[in-house]
Amino acid sequence: MGPIAITGLGAVSGYGPGVDALMDGLCSGQTAIGVGPTWGGRGPASMIPGPPKTSTDIALLVAEQASRGLDSAKGLAVVGASTSSDMIIGEEAFRQVLFEEPLEKPDEYLWAQLAARPTERVHRWLGATGPRISLSTACTSGTCAVGIGVDLIEVGRADKVLVFGADVICRISYFGFHSLGVYSQNPCRPFDRKRSGMNIGEGAGAMILEPLEDALARGVKPLAVLAGYGNTSDAHHLTSPHPEGDGARRAMLAAMGDLTPDQVDHVNAHATATRLNDAMEASVLSELPQASITAAKGAIGHALGAAGALEAVATVMAIQQQRIPPIVGCSDPEYELDLVLETREARIDHALSANFAFGGHNAVLRMDRWRP
Repeated sequence: MGPIAITGLGAVSGYGPGVDALMDGLCSGQTAIGVGPTWGGRGPASMIPGPPKTSTDIALLVAEQASRGLDSAKGLAVVGASTSSDMIIGEEAFRQVLFEEPLEKPDEYLWAQLAARPTERVHRWLGATGPRISLSTACTSGTCAVGIGVDLIEVGRADKVLVFGADVICRISYFGFHSLGVYSQNPCRPFDRKRSGMNIGEGAGAMILEPLEDALARGVKPLAVLAGYGNTSDAHHLTSPHPEGDGARRAMLAAMGDLTPDQVDHVNAHATATRLNDAMEASVLSELPQASITAAKGAIGHALGAAGALEAVATVMAIQQQRIPPIVGCSDPEYELDLVLETREARIDHALSANFAFGGHNAVLRMDRWRP
């Protein structure tokens, strides 16, 4: 793939709105995981501050942040990702029907169930004239959205692309992870010996992609260069990763492209704090001898369809600031990796952001520091 410039960023997380709030929160070493939803008190979560929001609400918020530097939406494509869309609205409608309460505006509840709703709303709000694509590939959704955005540019279907992932907590995802027995009753601890499972987090991340030469021609300094993308499938199990990390390794190598393992400076790991995922990922990451490794889920929870987008934004910020946030919750590392346990100043020229999902989805991005 040719060099693709990242020229805009947007984020909202348990730390609040904005990329600075995200990076400052991550680097503070304080978790944003606290009291979960009031549906049953069955485990903590990272909730966006303020009144309840939908995935569409926060998708619009991060789209506005990321697109501030655009001079036109002509030829702009939008690729959006979510696992639950605005299902929380449909769940409330179901509750009303179940308890024989009046159901107002039933058409709105039907429309809210569509996976395409956040993308459609963002595309229309921007006045974009390029393609509109919605996808849901479990917890790699946000990462895969970036890959599809690159593809649209490379085949000439779009001049620029806004990509985003957005998810708020809904009952089916919250209780679904409880039913799998992987939801921790305490803030999660990625890569830690005492880890006991994951926590869900709400959030959204967005970025603007465009050809590097186009960005430079309009006088925009790239925040980073998207230099590689890998996407594979394990074809192994519905919820468990391949024990040797076969698909994860292939995705990582594809994203690295011409880089050798010792040229990777930094990795933002998927690191769900579950036994199987952390063990598999640690095995793959051990093949990158110089890489410093962080993970965000102990700080902002697992944002599901937004995880890849949020973590990619955090990786760009790490490159921009040459600063790596710590793995919140990891005090007794189980693996002999260069795990970042305190905020660290570091030279980052080449970084990876990795996500691995149910169904054997594996997706990895490579982002490089831009130099004039």
